[in-house]
Amino acid sequence: MKYFVMLLIVACSFGPAHAKGLSFEQARMLALKNSRIIKAYTRELEASRYRYHQAKGGYLPKIFLSETGLRTNEPGSAAFAKISQGKFDMPYFLTEMADPDHVTNYQTKIEVLQPVYMKGKIYFGIKQAREMEKASEYTLERVKHQMVLNLTRAYYGKALADTALAVTKKSYTRTKEYYETSRRFYENGMLVKSDLLVAQSHLLMNEGAIREAERQVQITRSLLQRILGTKAEIGGTWSMPDYGFREDLAYYLALGLQKRQDLKTMERYLLVHEYEMKKAKSRLFPEVSVFASYAKNGEDIFGDDGDGYTVGAQVRLNLFNGFSDINHLREQKSRYLSLRNKIADKKLEIEVEVKDGFYSVLAAQKKLQAAKKRVEAAKEALQITQNRFHAGILKVTDLLDREVEEKEAELGLYKSQYDLIVSNAKLLFAAGVLQ
Repeated sequence: MKYFVMLLIVACSFGPAHAKGLSFEQARMLALKNSRIIKAYTRELEASRYRYHQAKGGYLPKIFLSETGLRTNEPGSAAFAKISQGKFDMPYFLTEMADPDHVTNYQTKIEVLQPVYMKGKIYFGIKQAREMEKASEYTLERVKHQMVLNLTRAYYGKALADTALAVTKKSYTRTKEYYETSRRFYENGMLVKSDLLVAQSHLLMNEGAIREAERQVQITRSLLQRILGTKAEIGGTWSMPDYGFREDLAYYLALGLQKRQDLKTMERYLLVHEYEMKKAKSRLFPEVSVFASYAKNGEDIFGDDGDGYTVGAQVRLNLFNGFSDINHLREQKSRYLSLRNKIADKKLEIEVEVKDGFYSVLAAQKKLQAAKKRVEAAKEALQITQNRFHAGILKVTDLLDREVEEKEAELGLYKSQYDLIVSNAKLLFAAGVLQ
């Protein structure tokens, strides 16, 4: 373990000197702050909250103010305008109404409509809006968890790429020394040409590996910058996230069913469909509302030649509308039952994802232990081979083979560490508790 910690410390120093190293927690805060996707879903949450307040406004009275102007010589309209202004008498109806002069009328009117019972539209609409707001909250939380999972892959992928480049360069330096030694031995007749060509091929392969490692560094850098929402040069480090792990599958399964935000979102939408069914049933009941209005009429704008008020109540009962109500109810019931089946399937899906994450962590732990032993064995083998080579016991090809094994063992160690970190993150994501 002491050797492994020392190896990690050395690896952290391999990053470019000009790169700004961020801890994982710093990177997480930056990603949550800058993510365009999170900002988009935050706006959707705001919209759902406004929708909720909009639904509550259905209980409040509707107040309208209108100003209407007309000029007409059409007998009926002219007579109505005269009546509204209070300017009419029997001679008008007997002599002028058949062929009236132009009449001008301006009407200022204020109307108030107060719903009393709207067949559950307002009541259940408010409940539906509230559940949709909660669903948006869970969706936003799940999006944040997905962002943290993506960041984990990108952040430690960048650290892994930087370390792989450093390890490959270190191996290239040693391989180049071995090649130069082989070349001198060949020039002095102490080595056959085939061994020199083997050393040269190893050198070229390491050059190719460096180019591939540089490509991975550039790709992982761009991916990390995209997630963090910045073009700045950022270097990842091997700072370990505090994910923790409990070797208790039942614990994570219970967490998944209790915490998974996408499951909670579906359950909220199930309630929305349930309220929609109740709203559909209430279509058979009457609508009740009261209204009042006050109007002023005159030949001039805001004139008061004639004014008055109107109050009343309206009861509206739907007797028949082509079976649309009953079919709407059947439609909502089918949607409700469909979503119930989807929720049942989602619970099974969560169980599969949690088990996959849990056993991936167990496997990654064993692979990491094996990788540590492999590094120790490879370094020891390389040291022994170097001693025997300098003593003239082994050939340079044996030394090059041990060098390849040592490089691959180091790379495998960091890859195993990366896999363990990502597996832990995937498990917590599957359980709905990745923060």
